[in-house]
Amino acid sequence: MQQLPFAARPEDAGISSRGILDYIAAREEAGIEPHALWVIRHGQVACRMNFAPYDDQTPHMLFSLSKSFCSAAAGFAVQEGLLGWDTKLIDVLPEKFPEEPSDWLRAITLHDLLIMGSGLAPESDNVGGEDWAKAALACGCDHAPGTHFNYNSHGTYLVSCMVQKVTGQTVRDYLVPRLFEPLGMMNPDGSAPQWDSCPAGINVGGWGLWLSCAQIARFGQCLLQKGMWDGVQVLPPEWLALATTARIDNGNGVHEHDHDWNMGYGYQFWMCKHGRYRGDGMFAQLCVVDERLDMVVCCVSGVPDIGKALDLIHTHLFGAAEMAPSDEGTQSAAQEKLAALAYPWPSHDGSALPQGVYEYENMKLTIEADRVILPLDEEHTCLFHAGRAEEGGGLMTCCGMQDGVLRMLVRPLRAPFTVDIAVAFSDGGAQMTLDGIGQEKKTITLTKVC
Repeated sequence: MQQLPFAARPEDAGISSRGILDYIAAREEAGIEPHALWVIRHGQVACRMNFAPYDDQTPHMLFSLSKSFCSAAAGFAVQEGLLGWDTKLIDVLPEKFPEEPSDWLRAITLHDLLIMGSGLAPESDNVGGEDWAKAALACGCDHAPGTHFNYNSHGTYLVSCMVQKVTGQTVRDYLVPRLFEPLGMMNPDGSAPQWDSCPAGINVGGWGLWLSCAQIARFGQCLLQKGMWDGVQVLPPEWLALATTARIDNGNGVHEHDHDWNMGYGYQFWMCKHGRYRGDGMFAQLCVVDERLDMVVCCVSGVPDIGKALDLIHTHLFGAAEMAPSDEGTQSAAQEKLAALAYPWPSHDGSALPQGVYEYENMKLTIEADRVILPLDEEHTCLFHAGRAEEGGGLMTCCGMQDGVLRMLVRPLRAPFTVDIAVAFSDGGAQMTLDGIGQEKKTITLTKVC
């Protein structure tokens, strides 16, 4: 099976170590948090970044990067004659439509859904209940299909519904022999990648897929190779050509050539600056392909500002492909920096933890001699040790006293989020401030009960 060999140094794959160092410095200055990142050029992994406690082998929540894989499933279904780009949604899922659907609703095709041009009203993207498809279609259309770009994750869910209806399999199961197995993208334990499902057992399509950075890299390299892998055409060529070129104006008449969100949209791929294209997901889960440079950059991240993450990748990592090779000293410095990548944990000044039980409504903070117990929600109770990071249940935690304030930090290893907690104590209680990536900052007052 085709492998992605690791270059001994970035220069061996045509990447400047200086550019790698510049990216790391710019990331630190910007305060953004990629979790794992690969730079691939000329078929070699020029650079891999693992920011401890994260790594490039653990499946990670992809959010909307899932859409590109759902699109690939549709591509296989078309290649196998089970669907056509012009297949109407109503012809596949007639039971999901209102009794008297409008002409616009009746006209929606697979193509329209893939280009985010279904015309479905925006509120269709916020439905729930037991039957998501019926609820989304009940919202009707506010534009003629194919004429107006409106990003709609439930539109991709409808693509998943179409694929499952005509194949009898979820998009995940359908992709196992067609994509995940041929590209070596199965999980390390041999299981298929996880893809979350709706109450009806249909993979949600527009989100919900979990892949590691290493797995995403194989998909990106296959895209770059025009769908070829190990000498075999894996991805459908027609789908690939349609998916990775602009099919609709996603600026709706507004064009800024330095803006990564109005350069055009394909079949669940965004067109980028500099002639690149990408799949992306919230908090900067990215797979960016540059055919001219023969290069892929992919990452899993915890970055709220995707634009900032993309700008640093464009400027420094793709830019590193057009820089002169670095001298040996710079190459050594880059290797040392890469080996030491890690995010900090709360420091502990050695002072005693203020023992006791503190409560706020249903929240209970328990502080013992050298540890803290805090239920985050109904599913997760976190155990923190002072000055020592530990893993439990897929969460890394650590706490420490700093000038009388208790700092606690939670990092889920498979998700972009963090929970950053500061507790300031006073007689009879405490003020707890919760912040972090993906968290709404808030402060609550705790009462000491024992």
